Amino acid sequence: MGLPVAVVGSGYVGTVVAACLAHVGHDVVGLEIDDDKRAVLERGNAPFHEPGLDVLLRSGLDSRHLRFTGDVADATTGADIIFFCVGTPSDTDGRADMRYVESAARSIALALDGPKALVTKSTVPIGSGHWLESLVEEALAERRDEQVPFAVASNPEFLRQGSAVDDYLHPDRVVLGSDDARAVDLLRELYEPILTQRFPGGDRRKPPALVCTGLTTAETVKYVSNAFLALKVSFANEIANVCESVGADVTEVMHAIGLDARIGRPFLDAGIGWGGSCFGKDISELIAVSEEHGHDARLLRAALDVNHAQRGLVVRKLRRRLCGLRGKRIGLLGLAFKSNTDDLRDAPSIDIARWLVEAGATVRAHDPVVRTVPDVPAMRVVGDAYSVAERADAVVLVTDWPEYNELELDVVRDRMRGRLFVDGRGVFDPDKVIAAGLLHEGIGRPAQLVS
Repeated sequence: MGLPVAVVGSGYVGTVVAACLAHVGHDVVGLEIDDDKRAVLERGNAPFHEPGLDVLLRSGLDSRHLRFTGDVADATTGADIIFFCVGTPSDTDGRADMRYVESAARSIALALDGPKALVTKSTVPIGSGHWLESLVEEALAERRDEQVPFAVASNPEFLRQGSAVDDYLHPDRVVLGSDDARAVDLLRELYEPILTQRFPGGDRRKPPALVCTGLTTAETVKYVSNAFLALKVSFANEIANVCESVGADVTEVMHAIGLDARIGRPFLDAGIGWGGSCFGKDISELIAVSEEHGHDARLLRAALDVNHAQRGLVVRKLRRRLCGLRGKRIGLLGLAFKSNTDDLRDAPSIDIARWLVEAGATVRAHDPVVRTVPDVPAMRVVGDAYSVAERADAVVLVTDWPEYNELELDVVRDRMRGRLFVDGRGVFDPDKVIAAGLLHEGIGRPAQLVS
C-alpha cells in the first residue's frame, strides 16, 4: 500500500519526483498552479526534455497513482508527506531566492489538515529547514490552529539532467535529514521500494546506501556534493591548460590519475567547462554562506573563475587560429549545457556565441533538441548538423551529443571554406579529424597532434 504524497511544483525536480514515486507505488498529487503547464502534464508530457520521463508520467496517470491539480487544499489534504520542489533561482548576490518557497509554505500551512512531513527537495540554503519550520508555525498561529503537528525534513536530490529518472530510481545513496525521528521513519518507509529495489525495473543487486542525519547536515550534503564535482571539472580544465603549455595530453593524464581509487575517473573530462542550473548556483550559495559566517571560501571561488575562463579559451583559440574574428563564419555543434537536455541555463554556448558575435563573427548553430536561443538573437539556429559547416571558417563542438560522433567529417570539411575544427569536449580522435582534411584544435592536447 503506497503512501499519499503531495509534490509542490512541477518543474524539473518536481516532475521527476512525482513520476518516480508514482512508479514505485505511492499515490502522488502534483501541485502546479500554471494552467498551461498543468495541461501538458495531464496529457502525460513533461514540459521539458528528459529521456524516459514521459513514459513514467503516462504510466502513473493511467494507473491513477498520479494526478495533477492547481488547488493547494486538493493536493495536500490527506497527504502524509509534502515535497517542496519549487524554484530557488540565484539573486544578484549569489544567494538563493526563496520567495517561491515562502509563498508555497504559507499556502500549505493554511491548508494543513493533519500531521505532515514537510520535505525540502529543492536546493535550499543551509538553515532553510529551521526557517521553514518558523514560517509554518507563524502561519498556523495566524489561523489560530497552531497545534496542527508537522515536522520539517530535507531530502536532497542528486539528479543529473539527461539521466534523472535512472538517478532517482537507482541512486547511489538516499539522504534523509530531520531533527524529528518520526519524519525520518516516514521517509524511510516512502523510500523502501527504492532502498530495496523492489519495483518494476529495480535492480536488487545494487541497493542504494541510506544516510539518516540531522536537518542542517542533509542540506549541507547537497551543496558540498555539487561543489566537489564542480571542483573536479575545474581541476581537469586547469590541468588541461598546463598540458597544452608543456606538450602533454590531458586525456591520457586524467585517465591515468582516474585509475587511482582515491580519485576516480568521473568528472575529470577537460573541455569548455560546466554549465547548468546547479553547479554555479550551489557554489555561489556555499560561498555566500561562508562569507556570512566569516570564512573566505577561496578554493570555491577559484573553481568558478577557472570555469568561466575556460569558455573564453575557445574564443581565444579561434581568434588566434583565424587571425581575428571579424567577418569570420563560425559553426557551433550543440547549445544545451550538456547532452540529453534542452536546458540553456548557464550553458557555455551562450557566452561563446555572444562573445563571437560581439567580435564581429557570424555564428550558426545546431542542437538536436534546442531550437531557439533568445539570448543571442544574432545567432542562427539551423535544423541540420552539417548546415553549421556551410562556408564556415571554423566549427566548434560545444555539447557532446552522441549524434555528433556519427558525423562524417569529410562531409563537414567539404562544406567549410576554412579547415579549423575545435573539439571543445575532447570526444573526437584527433587523427581522424586530421585524416578528414581538417585542422584539429583540442583542449589540453599536445601541439604535435595539431595539423
